[in-house]
Amino acid sequence: MTRKLWIALALSASLPALSACGPLVGAGAVVAADEAVEETEGGEGLF
Repeated sequence: MTRKLWIALALSASLPALSACGPLVGAGAVVAADEAVEETEGGEGLF
């Protein structure tokens, strides 16, 4: 098989795992942003 075909197969096989991790990464970014605002401004932060 050619290299491009192997890359396409690997990407298509990993797509469900990558899409499942998307919400976790987004939630982690929101929590980190909230904590950063709390540290710099004090109080309740973003939420």
